[in-house]
Amino acid sequence: MEIYCNHKALLEKACEYSKKLNIDDSDAIIHIYKLPPSFRQKAIIEHQKPELYNKPRLKIYVKFDSERYISLAHEMVHAKQIIRGQEIDENEAYMLENTLDNDH
Repeated sequence: MEIYCNHKALLEKACEYSKKLNIDDSDAIIHIYKLPPSFRQKAIIEHQKPELYNKPRLKIYVKFDSERYISLAHEMVHAKQIIRGQEIDENEAYMLENTLDNDH
């Protein structure tokens, strides 16, 4: 897995979450960006159609507020679901986000 982010702490958390989710050995590429403050959401994930690329490519946007690590954890659960070809499951993401981010 390749994870890119200009914010060191967020990059480190994403790497930690990918290990906890057992997706760190996948061939996915994830870019993490700051979500503009004008967005109402805490975070969003985008992904290209798998048939267009030979490896999953995802973009995660996170609002830089006090809940940014929980938001990142939530989106990393969705990244796992996408990488494994599963349906997006909000219940699983809400259930696991606090487990992943057990520092807060």
